[in-house]
Amino acid sequence: AKPGQAVELHGLQGAAHLNGTRGHLVRFLREEQRWVVSCEGDDYKVVNVKPANLKRAEPKKEYFVHPVTGQIMAPRTTSAPVTDTSIVSEGIANLHATVLGAFHNQRKGGVVVSCGDDYMLAIEFDGPHGNGGVYGEMVFADKCTSAQAVVRKRNCQRATELGRNFLAGETIQYIDTNEIDFFSILSKYKMQAKWEGLIDLKSGLRLYTVTIAR
Repeated sequence: AKPGQAVELHGLQGAAHLNGTRGHLVRFLREEQRWVVSCEGDDYKVVNVKPANLKRAEPKKEYFVHPVTGQIMAPRTTSAPVTDTSIVSEGIANLHATVLGAFHNQRKGGVVVSCGDDYMLAIEFDGPHGNGGVYGEMVFADKCTSAQAVVRKRNCQRATELGRNFLAGETIQYIDTNEIDFFSILSKYKMQAKWEGLIDLKSGLRLYTVTIAR
């Protein structure tokens, strides 16, 4: 089994209504000994499932291979607008503090930083790091042609929608900023991130692990 593999849920007792549901493997949680599964459907339900409750399924025709990475994808053809309230943060120091504060002060599960309609970065918080930092997973849509192609493919009004999809099921802090500060903070976080060849199925973007110091 590996991320991107098509599976079908079966033998569930506590959530028997999900038996027969198809989805794709996202990542394996070693401590819990469960797979994170992104289920099919418009709400992008994500569940943690024991290997014994998964069986391999042949991908349906609507799944396709990402032209850049070769990863199996299961995209939506449309994306609903984000209507949640956002805050404005400018200045690289203030923006960085707002991102960290979303976890340490607001107890949010993730943050989406947006710049206009085309650019965004989203971080799912997995836990604290050091003195006031965080670690987690990150996706972003920058000026890269492959990232912008995903925004267009999903028919997004704003790239922010991909961040919302990535963080489905989490409480999210939305932040708007200007272009200079956005690309400054993105550059800073990319230096602390690592890509292992995975694509996030919910957003269609490259999935990075990231450790952000205070």
